[in-house]
Amino acid sequence: MITARTARLAALAVALLLGAGCGDHTSKVTTEESKTFDSAPPEVKQTWEKAVAADQANDYVTAAAALDNLKKMILSDPQSKALEAERNAFSQRLMKAVDKNDPAAIQAVQNSQKSQTDSRPRQAH
Repeated sequence: MITARTARLAALAVALLLGAGCGDHTSKVTTEESKTFDSAPPEVKQTWEKAVAADQANDYVTAAAALDNLKKMILSDPQSKALEAERNAFSQRLMKAVDKNDPAAIQAVQNSQKSQTDSRPRQAH
């Protein structure tokens, strides 16, 4: 079982990886930023909507996966900026949820750690 301290450290690592901003304020994606996805290709728009809906529902695992998927897609500059703002806001909320020992937030952090480990190149022996 993951300890609260380990979870907080992991959340910090995830936040840094997601590009969390500095300060105690909570970032928020503006309506204008969100609207940059209105004219996006269907797959991009659907993934964005899934990420935002999951984030609003505190479905941290689904939100993290959708945000990671968006990072791999071809986005316009305004869409990339909106994605970065959403990732920053999500990271801040995720860290707060981990601090409160939210099981879903802890699971999202654990999934992220596993994903990071699985995606690292393996060295030949």
